[in-house]
This record gives sequence, structure tokens and C-alpha cells, in this order.
Amino acid sequence: MVWYINAALYVWDIFKDWVSTIFVTPFQNMDMLWLLIPVWLGWFFAEFFQEKRGTSMGNAITNAVIILWGSIDCTRQTISLISSGILTNKIDIALRFVLIATIFAYGGLIVGLGIKGNSLIKYIGRVREVTYVFAMFVPIFYNAIPFSGGHILGAILFFPLFYFVIELLDKYTPNPKAMVEDLAEEEHSNNNLTGFNPKIPPATPPFTSSYPKQDIPPNFKF
Repeated sequence: MVWYINAALYVWDIFKDWVSTIFVTPFQNMDMLWLLIPVWLGWFFAEFFQEKRGTSMGNAITNAVIILWGSIDCTRQTISLISSGILTNKIDIALRFVLIATIFAYGGLIVGLGIKGNSLIKYIGRVREVTYVFAMFVPIFYNAIPFSGGHILGAILFFPLFYFVIELLDKYTPNPKAMVEDLAEEEHSNNNLTGFNPKIPPATPPFTSSYPKQDIPPNFKF
């Protein structure tokens, strides 16, 4: 079998693993499901009621709290598995802690940039990205799926698919009434700050003569 067929089969396998991680695995572990339910619900309402047209820096910092708390919970789960003797492989344990540190650093980066007022967090701290990281890696730490390079590769490889599916939903679903009201209030507030009222036409400039000004000598007296 030629190499590209093997490569295609490998990509297909990690794609199936990716789909299973999102839609199947959470329902196989009730402890993990109760953790993921509020995350998914929080993502849904934030995505379609707050971040449909992008996120604010405040929202991004708030989203980072999910990542920070998730990394703490993953640490707790890993220590519990080690204590119970389920995790014994030192390399596996070390890699899990490296992954936890990476996730925690991601959340910390968002908070740090937010404190400095860096607008980059509007792009790396959206709720869909935070939720995706949480959904893809929490099952590993609950021992619901094995920790493997293929899983991490799949999480990276298929992230654009997840992102743009949500982007299409945002684009083609109608804006909720609550969001329309918020946008109207924001526009009204901005108009008040700038002194612009769309119902009042702009004032006409004062009349100015088209004749050129005459220079008057400085010592001239009437």
C-alpha cells in the first residue's frame, strides 16, 4: 500500500478519535460529564449572546478563568490517578504534567496580556477556543481516553474545522433579540458621547464671503 493511502487512513483514524472525544467520550464518564456540561452551556450562551461579533478584552480575561480552573482540576485528577496506582508510567505522568503546565500557561498568558491591555487576547481568548482546549484535553486527565501523540495532533489539525463551523453558525443564524437590544443601546450611547443625533441635520457652516481678504497696514487708523 502506497504511503499516501497510509497517511490518509491515519488522518481518518485521528479524525474519528477527534469526533469521539467531543461527542461520545463525555457521556461515558459521569464525573467528567458533570464538569463539561457547564462548560458547553457557558460556551453556547456566550458564543451566541455575547461573542457572536467578537469578544471584548474583559470577556477574554473571564474566559481564561475556565482554562486556569480546568488545569487545576486536571492536576487534581492526575494526582488522584497516581495515588490510586492507575498511573504508574513515569514518562506518561511527566507528559501529563507538561500538558497541564502548557494549558495553565495559555490561561495565564491571556490574563497577563489582558492586564497590559494587549488586544491580542480578543483573538486567542474567545470562548470557543477556551472551550475547545477544555473539551479536547480534559478526557485525557479523567483517563477516559489514552494520552497519545495522535490525539494531540488531531486536536491541532482539526481545530480550524471546529473554529470555522462555529463561525458559519454565527454568520448565518439570526442575532438574538437581547444582542440586538445591546447593540442598539451601545450605538445610542456612542452617539450621545460624540454629540451626534441622526435625527438632527448637521448645522450649516457660517456664511463666508467669497471676496479675498484685504491686507490692512499695521499702522493704519480709521
